[in-house]
Amino acid sequence: MNPYNKRLAFVGDSIGRNQWESLLCLLSTAGTNKSSIYEVNRRLITKHTGFLVFKFAEFNCTIEYYGAPYLVQQSRPPAGSPKQVRTTLKLDKMDWGSVKWKGADLIVFNSGHWWNSEKMIRGGYYFQESEDVKINTSIETAY
Repeated sequence: MNPYNKRLAFVGDSIGRNQWESLLCLLSTAGTNKSSIYEVNRRLITKHTGFLVFKFAEFNCTIEYYGAPYLVQQSRPPAGSPKQVRTTLKLDKMDWGSVKWKGADLIVFNSGHWWNSEKMIRGGYYFQESEDVKINTSIETAY
């Protein structure tokens, strides 16, 4: 994919963020005007959560990163949920930040690193659709 006049977004966890940083490095070597590369909100690249958007003015493109490790909304369990349910992942609702990456020309999703029993079930994470908590839904089915 040619990056000219494009919005490329990486959405997910730290693995996606590493891929995003690698692409930033590669594209920065292709440009001739280093001062035309900048973070649009003037943020430093740190290990903070949230999002970063780099503009490559020479190519009229942005390379964006949005932290959303599960890709869907995390929430408190609805009233009446079993005690073992400490957090739910709303499978029918995209992450709160999804409005920011909407309209990108290319989106690279990465979240599989977080969808495992160590981080999910042992941590009290369960799946939810509408108001229904899915106690017996497997991680593979939910993913």
